[in-house]
Amino acid sequence: MRIKLPVNCPDCGSETRIRSSRKMAEGYNILYRDCKNEECGARFKAEEIIKDTTTENVAERFGLMDLKPGACALMIIDQQQADMHYPYFRKRNNERAEYNMYRLLSAWREHSLPIIHVRHLSGDPDSPYSPGHPGVRFKLGLEPLANEEIFDKNITDAFLRSSIEDWLLKRSIRQLVVVGSTSEGAVEATVRSASNLGFTVWVPDDACYTFEKFGYNAETLSPEDIHVLAMTNLQQDNSTVVDTTLVLHAIEHATATTKEGESNGQRRH
Repeated sequence: MRIKLPVNCPDCGSETRIRSSRKMAEGYNILYRDCKNEECGARFKAEEIIKDTTTENVAERFGLMDLKPGACALMIIDQQQADMHYPYFRKRNNERAEYNMYRLLSAWREHSLPIIHVRHLSGDPDSPYSPGHPGVRFKLGLEPLANEEIFDKNITDAFLRSSIEDWLLKRSIRQLVVVGSTSEGAVEATVRSASNLGFTVWVPDDACYTFEKFGYNAETLSPEDIHVLAMTNLQQDNSTVVDTTLVLHAIEHATATTKEGESNGQRRH
């Protein structure tokens, strides 16, 4: 028997409805839910487990059990304070994206794994991303440490006109976990290039975000729809779209396996 429990809105406590869903593995789905309270209008993601399904089963389906810690870099794109300096309000999605980036960053630091911070520097002097503007500073909690690499860019693609590829290859890094903003801008452009260059890329969709846009057809495009389209493009062509929990599980599993192998090797000697 399958019993569906009610899921209430985390913002206002009202009932919610399922907008869409994505099957991650047999018995494990990701649900995209909407609050029924029109004054609230919240949208969020929830997990649905139908039968005995482990996180490891799901991670394996998305190739994450092949993640090699020392050969997999975390790339955080455009996490700067410019978002707070725009002269007008911009509605965005995934309000917990920065928190999920922080979770990933903490895991990479805990295991001393390679980390890249990509910083956007605009050539437009009026842009909050222009050099010298307070918006160029990294967001609190996501600032690079002294031993972490920073690569600057002035276009959406972090690989084009930069030495990131050389830096990665010199360190035998062939895998990437890419997070940041915007989903359809710098994230999508960078992931496409990485894939074309032969890197294996995972994109945790809950650690990326974007903003609403005014379309060429004079209609407003919601950040949720733009984000889903960007992730769909990447999932179909250039990467594997996952979520933060799966990546964290894969990192813990891989590092534990590595330590166990090293320990067994020392015993044999």
